[in-house]
Amino acid sequence: MADPQKTGVISVGMVAGIAACLIAVGAGLSWWTLSSRSPKAPVVSSPTPVSSPQPIPSPEVSPSPSETVEKTLSVYWVEDKNGKLAIISQPVQIQAQNDPTVFLNIALDRLLAGASDPNQFSEIPKGTKLLKLTTNNDNVYLDLSPDFTQGGGSASMTGRLGQIIYTSTTLNPNSKVWLSVAGKPLTVLGGEGLEISQPMTRSIFEREFPF
Repeated sequence: MADPQKTGVISVGMVAGIAACLIAVGAGLSWWTLSSRSPKAPVVSSPTPVSSPQPIPSPEVSPSPSETVEKTLSVYWVEDKNGKLAIISQPVQIQAQNDPTVFLNIALDRLLAGASDPNQFSEIPKGTKLLKLTTNNDNVYLDLSPDFTQGGGSASMTGRLGQIIYTSTTLNPNSKVWLSVAGKPLTVLGGEGLEISQPMTRSIFEREFPF
């Protein structure tokens, strides 16, 4: 038969152990609950650097044909240099509509008006008029009045031809000049018969009419 005193001791010990376990479990649950409720520190990410926008280059704007611009052109005269005639240039400032035909018209009008410098002169006969002027890319088409072919010897004919060719190509020295008089292509100039190539250029003039 079991000893009642021993039984009571075991029962009390067991109860105490169970109680201790329950207290430990309760403490653990309380810690877990508090931990789950505590706010978490926010994750701070470094801001992505934003590059400043690059400036957009402004497109190059060419002057419109109707806009007024200023250009330096050359009008060509004849000058006596130590007894030898030479074709020399005179720069002129021209302000006009941005159109090659307009600029050449003004330059040739100044040429036909005559030289203002007493050391320079023109072999182009007075009264010569520019009847028509057109341009097409590198081509210049000139129609002069019959006065252009009047009077003078071969030196005078060569000088006036050079003045017209050089002034007509002041915008583009490589331009081709098509010459006509009163609407007819100019093939022979003067009584001595200077043959005129069509088209005429600066290089052709220098080769065929050494001045």
